[in-house]
Amino acid sequence: MKYTEEQILAKAKKVMKDVKGKFYSEDCVEGALYQKADKIISGKNKNKIMPTWNVSIKAIFNNIDILTISDETGEPLFYMNFNTLFFDIEKDERGYFRVGLPRD
Repeated sequence: MKYTEEQILAKAKKVMKDVKGKFYSEDCVEGALYQKADKIISGKNKNKIMPTWNVSIKAIFNNIDILTISDETGEPLFYMNFNTLFFDIEKDERGYFRVGLPRD
């Protein structure tokens, strides 16, 4: 494990602040679960096995979304909303995180 839960939660808060903007609230990031060998289900690393952190994000109407962060790089891999739509998380040239288009 390269990152601690506290480091991952801090990263998740930054990602969510960038993504949600003025609609961001720090209490939306609820907790993180470490997965030693997680099969990636979306994005450019799809079907690879790697260590990840799955962060619970409070969504609208008390639903839960999941932000998956790589334990190897500390960077977000994808975001899955409560409707099971997957979104890539991209970092722009200024270092801000943005949500891409939904994936299958």
